Amino acid sequence: MKHKVNYLAIFFILFLSSSCFARNLVKGSDQIGFKFYETYDTSRSYVVNNDTIARPLLIHFWYPSNEKNQKDSYSFKNYIDLISLREDFNKPSSEVDENSNNFINAYAGFAKQHLGVDTSLTTERILAFPVAAKYGIALAKPKKNFPLIIYAPSNSKSAVQNHLLCEYLASHGFMVISVGSAGDNSLNRKNDEKSIMAQVNDMEYMLNYLEDSLKIKYTGLGLMGFSSGGLATAIFQMKNEKVNAVFSMDGGHEYGAYITLSRIEDFDLKKTNVPYCLLVNNYENFSIYPYYNSIVSKEKKMFRMPYIDHNGFVSFWRFFDLCSAHNSISKFCTSYDYISSAALTFFNAYLKPNHEANDKSELIFKTNEYINSISSDNSIIAQLGNIILSDGVDAANEFLNSNQEVFIKKENEINILSKMFRDPDVDAAIQLLLFNAKKHPGSWQAQFELGFTYKLKEELSLAKKHLLKARELNPKNPEIIKLLNEIDESDK
Repeated sequence: MKHKVNYLAIFFILFLSSSCFARNLVKGSDQIGFKFYETYDTSRSYVVNNDTIARPLLIHFWYPSNEKNQKDSYSFKNYIDLISLREDFNKPSSEVDENSNNFINAYAGFAKQHLGVDTSLTTERILAFPVAAKYGIALAKPKKNFPLIIYAPSNSKSAVQNHLLCEYLASHGFMVISVGSAGDNSLNRKNDEKSIMAQVNDMEYMLNYLEDSLKIKYTGLGLMGFSSGGLATAIFQMKNEKVNAVFSMDGGHEYGAYITLSRIEDFDLKKTNVPYCLLVNNYENFSIYPYYNSIVSKEKKMFRMPYIDHNGFVSFWRFFDLCSAHNSISKFCTSYDYISSAALTFFNAYLKPNHEANDKSELIFKTNEYINSISSDNSIIAQLGNIILSDGVDAANEFLNSNQEVFIKKENEINILSKMFRDPDVDAAIQLLLFNAKKHPGSWQAQFELGFTYKLKEELSLAKKHLLKARELNPKNPEIIKLLNEIDESDK
């Protein structure tokens, strides 16, 4: 256990001690190779255009290379074409071209309208712009094997949604392997639990493919997940003792999807004793981060990205910005550099135990305006939520009442926890809010949340009772007035 404590110290020193900034972010000394592999998992069926086939898996592989030839870099279109090909490896090129153009038109339009990206930037320029990777160059032969990172993309999305991050890690001596997210038997994730396990199975298939078919060895295994991909990394880690570190980019397991995760057969918090780094979006008071506050690992750290929402954890916007002849000063786009550097620093600390930081090639920084360390401890709130999930509401009430002095100070956190349970267990949400309303009789928020939740349950008389109390405490609040008007309209 002593060596793990040393790794933790190394990570925090690297991450917090220097004053470098994101403008210094540069790729590492390795050339970046890229390949993709078309394969099928014949043990699982998959439906495409009403045809049932073996599950198609288009595996993406980024890796370090020391090949110095002058092969042309890949263009961004080569990446984007893979999105169209992921279910049908033989799709006609004309259809692929149309799909790729439509995709970039839509995403670039969003970036121009909402993120301050150059409005004169054309779809043609974006697609033709070179990426850092070169296709097919040889994997470098190091003195020791490279560490491996498995990237789990978000809901039904392709691995290229974070190509900049994957390339960046490859340039610093990591292999990164990934496959697009899909449901249990089609691209659509219709059943959350089955979809999580389908992505876990895809990750396991990839790892076996790398070892058995490609004959590639590695030293150290890391996981990296974005959004719903974070759910898959959580279960994969619980099932696989090989995993050395987990990096989560606004993972869904830190929000309401934690409840779905907890219902999966392989879910076991006792197996979470690995280093964990969590980056979250700018919405404060939106989560108690139930997974982070439940895992047993002592080597964990959480950071908030104040300039980005959930979409900011995707590389497209930063890449569009780089394609422009006039890079913006958008803090939204610049924040992506800090995501990349956080991942590098974290994986260097835990997958390269003998690594020494080099601030000429690696971004190391302290908490600043782009990334803020979060030190608040909501473990007792997470424990309360876990008691509801494992033992029911009565046990949770007993836990609440036996720890009143602590929970009285956690009104806002209990409100947030109740929102997690509104859909799957509205009665549990109400019991949490009844505690708040009783302990905070002068709080309009406690009365409002209770009234809102009773309205969801369609117990309108109780909803109105608590909303009227909320209005007495906060007469001009528009949300209260709106809900009361809706109840009055439904009574007519």
